[in-house]
Amino acid sequence: MLNSVDPGRRLMLRAAVYPLAAVIVLALGFLLVSPKHALGALLSGLAVAAGGWVAARMALGGGVQAAGSAMARLIIAVVAKWVVVFGVLIVGILVFRLPAVALLAGIAVGLMFQVLALARR
Repeated sequence: MLNSVDPGRRLMLRAAVYPLAAVIVLALGFLLVSPKHALGALLSGLAVAAGGWVAARMALGGGVQAAGSAMARLIIAVVAKWVVVFGVLIVGILVFRLPAVALLAGIAVGLMFQVLALARR
């Protein structure tokens, strides 16, 4: 069934699912430390996955366009992704008082697996 999906949608799906799976495993590992650490890793990892999905939808959802329009969509998509990630990081630290190490680990793992998912053929 996945082969019937167009390549752009498959890329968007991979860019969201792989980091999400990796962050869940990371959160389970942090659960051995404390529930707050696990929640921090899960929250920031979800932000990376959601931000990546939103960015992919924005960047790849416009169809065929002129180069300037396509580049503008790509830049706006990347900015939107980082606004989501930094917003969750700030809220996690300042409002919920989650451990910064866990929040940053969730971001790092999410980004690492997002890059691996996008590099896979």
